[in-house]
Amino acid sequence: MNLPGVQIKPKHRREIYEDVSEQSRPSGSYYVMMALSTVIAAYGLLINSAAVVVGAMLVAPLMGPIFGIALALVSGNRRLLWQAVQSEVFGILIALSVGVLIGLAPLRMPLGSEDWLVRTQPTLHDLAIALASGLAGAYAMIDERVSPSLPGVAISVAVLPPLATCGLATAAMNWEMALGAMQLFIANFFAIQVAAAVVFSLFGMLRVKRDPRARREEEEERKLMHFFARFSVSIAILLVMAAFMTQTLLRLATDRRLSSTIEHTLDASVGTVSGARLSDTDFSRQDGRLRVTARVMTPRLFDTDEIAAMEEQLEDEVEQDVNLVLRLLISRDMDREGTVYATPEDEQLAQEQRERRRFLQRASTIVSEHLESLPGAELSDVHRSAPDGLTTVTAVVRAPDPIGPETVAAIEEALQSEFDRSLRFTVRTVLTRAATSDDFLYEEEARRALSEREALISAVQTVVDSWLSENLEGAVVEEVRVESLDPRAIVVTMLTPRSLAEDEPAQIRGALSDVIGPEFDLTVRYALGGLAMPAESQHDEDERPSEVPED
Repeated sequence: MNLPGVQIKPKHRREIYEDVSEQSRPSGSYYVMMALSTVIAAYGLLINSAAVVVGAMLVAPLMGPIFGIALALVSGNRRLLWQAVQSEVFGILIALSVGVLIGLAPLRMPLGSEDWLVRTQPTLHDLAIALASGLAGAYAMIDERVSPSLPGVAISVAVLPPLATCGLATAAMNWEMALGAMQLFIANFFAIQVAAAVVFSLFGMLRVKRDPRARREEEEERKLMHFFARFSVSIAILLVMAAFMTQTLLRLATDRRLSSTIEHTLDASVGTVSGARLSDTDFSRQDGRLRVTARVMTPRLFDTDEIAAMEEQLEDEVEQDVNLVLRLLISRDMDREGTVYATPEDEQLAQEQRERRRFLQRASTIVSEHLESLPGAELSDVHRSAPDGLTTVTAVVRAPDPIGPETVAAIEEALQSEFDRSLRFTVRTVLTRAATSDDFLYEEEARRALSEREALISAVQTVVDSWLSENLEGAVVEEVRVESLDPRAIVVTMLTPRSLAEDEPAQIRGALSDVIGPEFDLTVRYALGGLAMPAESQHDEDERPSEVPED
């Protein structure tokens, strides 16, 4: 079982034995390097750094004893076999122990994602890599011209990282991940061993007892039978691992095709909604159903009918029962012109907002114009509502005196004229007093208005009392109120023993005009009662009050 055309000199054969024996020998330096390389690999996995994991592969001496086991079985060297097995077993135990200790250490990093999945879900591809690496590593030992490439071989096949992963997963009590990592190590171990044994055998390092009477063909058959006898257990384990890894590969391939189908189907369905796009998808199997979760960036919510239609289309594509869940992330795409993808509802809402802004801006202008004649009055806020179907405009005004009904009525009339609609206007006055370092502002205007109001009330009281004493005996003035000075609006409330005649309010107005001038509005309110003579006691104070306005 020699490779044609390739001869290994006895001296070089001895050098190969010495090199492999040196790498397989258990020693203090070997165990120290195993511990240090495991620390590097474990923390490289925790921080998810591929460069650190590659560094651990270069430092780890675990691949040497695997070659030692292969060469020992090929050559029948029991001493080398015992040394290599001892080194490999203790190396594995050290790697697992260090991985568990790092996994149990406080302030540890959480488990990674990408590297962890690669090393806990081995496939047939990993087995092919291990076989090729074993062939390359053994050939690098045989042929002096390619021996410098051995570090590259050590990097290409992950022998140590699966052990570190297994230790970390064991510390986290994630038994599924730990089992997957150990499965990858076992597959790599036996693949490298068998591949290296094949190379060593082909280069004439397989040793069996020779029979001088046997022909060359018989000798080769005997060597082949000895090879399979010595590596039958390794080959059987390798075939079993290959079966499991093939199943994993088929499952991953099926999941990838399913994921691609789900993504393309949902992407097409979501694309029918203007401005919506699929972000990512995920799926799992629960109770015999396929649960699909899709994250969608969309300017509006999807209704249940749309989701049901997507679910039915997805079931037709994947030929399974599907439970579709959309995780909607409401978003807006904007450019310098505004919303890029605007639905009819968005356009209507935007139009309503623009109309509301224009309405409030114009209403604020009208209110501010009417407040200019009131010293110290300042518009603070204007808002619109329709609690009972009638538009109500409410203004918040800061002023030293309350805004009276006359001003409110004037503003309401101006608003109705401006917007050509019926509406209600109210003012909420926040009383404030502004001051400088010298004095309060608007005090002079307020004092002048108060003096004018008091003088007007006094004059009206005197004129009405005089008129009543002459024309309606027993009647008394109950209240005189000046509601506005510009224009002047006067309200007189009185108690009378009888109803006023139709011309009597006009007579009161005429008497007032001679004293305060003709420019004013007068409202006369009266209730039956007052001071009555005994002969007139038939008037009952409980009779219904009346009101006669006079403008």
